[in-house]
Amino acid sequence: MTRKVLYALLVFVLAFQVMQAGTPDLKFNEDGTFKIAQFTDMHICVGKSEYRDRELLKTFGRLSRIANQEKPDLLVFTGDIVTDGDGVKGWDRLLDSLNRFQIPFCIMFGNHDPETRIPRKDMSARIVASPYSLNTLNKSGELADMELEVLSSNGKNASALLYCMDSHDYSKIKSVKGYGWFTPEQVSWLRDCCDRRTEANNGVPMNSLAFFHICLPEYSQAWDNPKKNSVGRAAEDECPGALNTGMFAAMVETGSVMGVFVGHDHDNDYVVAEKGIALGYGRFSGDDTTYNNLRPGSRLIVLEEGQRAFRSWILEDDGRVVDRMRFQDGQIKR
Repeated sequence: MTRKVLYALLVFVLAFQVMQAGTPDLKFNEDGTFKIAQFTDMHICVGKSEYRDRELLKTFGRLSRIANQEKPDLLVFTGDIVTDGDGVKGWDRLLDSLNRFQIPFCIMFGNHDPETRIPRKDMSARIVASPYSLNTLNKSGELADMELEVLSSNGKNASALLYCMDSHDYSKIKSVKGYGWFTPEQVSWLRDCCDRRTEANNGVPMNSLAFFHICLPEYSQAWDNPKKNSVGRAAEDECPGALNTGMFAAMVETGSVMGVFVGHDHDNDYVVAEKGIALGYGRFSGDDTTYNNLRPGSRLIVLEEGQRAFRSWILEDDGRVVDRMRFQDGQIKR
């Protein structure tokens, strides 16, 4: 039996196993908090050089420290996770670590993840096979856009929502150069989800956050506003999708999403308030396997049960906390 056949068989078995198992529930803690650790742009590269393998030890050490010390209720990976070298070994190593943490997680692909030449379907099957993965597959066999419920502390009903979506990689239109964008169908899906939840919640929009890889075009507009309400820094130009299909407008109009967190632009880690929504970056979470000028770390986000508010900060390797903030009433407060 060839290696390719063995690999395909393994992927099938993993996907079948996850169908037989339930996924863990997300729930506010007794103190009314729910903590999320966002990792982004780890650029895992296994086996390409001794130097990169040494850098990878730092990346996994960071992931382990934050998972074990902060004890988040959810790990979110906003793209460009395994991007070079032996992709199979890279994903296996990451997923083995995540299984050891026993913390629920959700993964979104970035524009570089497909570049290890592993088909998206195969990467997706490996991810959903973990008993701690909240990801599911769409009709194409790839990672689906997700609406995740965070239950109330008494476990009786949904108290907040998390939208984890695929912002794609590159334009598929020959005459349009640049990064990918949300399809109109995805925008409609988000609208429908938010409207349905609002109707079920007696007309009150349910508090939610959104996570994906490539920033929205409105990021640069908000950051360039001289009167902006913000925290953090931008050390490079934003690189949004090449087309604007109205995802931000859908978020504003439906009134549910209070914060958006992305990756992609390694030297940006700001959060800026725009039309009542916090548009934010995570902190670059990798090491010297790609470009980077900020100290690597992770963004921590704490939801507050029953409040249209959240707290956030960046945790760096030496334990330093930077840019501590609270978002409430559509504004960033230090």
